[in-house]
Amino acid sequence: MEINRLRQMVSKAPINISHKGMLVNAPKRFYELQRLHVYDQGGRQSLSGITCTLFGGSGNLGQQLGGLLTSMGSPVVYPYRKAGTKWASTMREAQPVAELGYKTYIKLEDFTNENDIQHVIRADQNTVVNCIGSRIHYKNESEFEEANIKIPMAIANVVKRNPQIKRFIHISAAGADPNSHSMRLRTKWIGEQEVKEICPDVTILRPTYFFNPHDLAPTIAAKWGVQMKMFNRMNWLVQGMNGNIQPTFAQDVALAAFNCLKDEGTIGQVYELGGPHTYTYDEIYEHFYHLTEIKPYTVRVPLETAYAYVHYKWWQSAYKKLFNIWVYPEFIT
Repeated sequence: MEINRLRQMVSKAPINISHKGMLVNAPKRFYELQRLHVYDQGGRQSLSGITCTLFGGSGNLGQQLGGLLTSMGSPVVYPYRKAGTKWASTMREAQPVAELGYKTYIKLEDFTNENDIQHVIRADQNTVVNCIGSRIHYKNESEFEEANIKIPMAIANVVKRNPQIKRFIHISAAGADPNSHSMRLRTKWIGEQEVKEICPDVTILRPTYFFNPHDLAPTIAAKWGVQMKMFNRMNWLVQGMNGNIQPTFAQDVALAAFNCLKDEGTIGQVYELGGPHTYTYDEIYEHFYHLTEIKPYTVRVPLETAYAYVHYKWWQSAYKKLFNIWVYPEFIT
């Protein structure tokens, strides 16, 4: 009886038909079109159902997410810039976890060129992940705009034109605000709005400061370690750097992005990802001192002096090259 009642309801439902006999205004099967059938229990030689183009695969998050996808049998395309190389230490981390033929490295001259991006987003791809972010040693606004606005917009335009792409994930940053004093956070917010306007179904992740043991150069631990070695256990801090950070592990952020691919309820959503604890820089350095059993010796540097040190010539300070990552105004801000 239930089946007959459903058949009567379907037969009475109005259907608009054009003069050519084609359906007009037919409801889209959004659930079926956007869903990925993911099989995550296989190994490197299995098929997970995900074929991905991963932008920023050489970064801290990209190598973790790329290793997670390829280790379960996901063909992944790694576009990299002309300044990088597939034999770099960051790229080498993703090579052993993928089976032969499940990873492809393609060199692009310009990531803002949509024709080049369309070349790496193939017809059989169903997932695009953008992990490209601004490096902490960027100096001016144009570099941040290219990494956080222009490149995501070019990727979103190509994704919009490709009907085979079912999921698009964009990695932003926690604290993105149009009124922020930080060029990175300000351009991240603008990039979010542009990407959402182009692709409303995009899933945006906002991670906090995440650390990765494979890339120690830009981390807080590396800064502290260099200071312990070069300045005889002296740790300098800028006055006013009392901001709180909520660090998280890069592998956890990659796992969150993978869970978004498995759950179609995350389409069009924005998620902020943070670690379980909140620290100040003083608390982090105090934790380092307790681990290493080194007697603390901290020097407070005025903020004006730290900003003026940035404009020194390389011959005025022998240590400027060593601290080129941590003395830029953007990092201090």
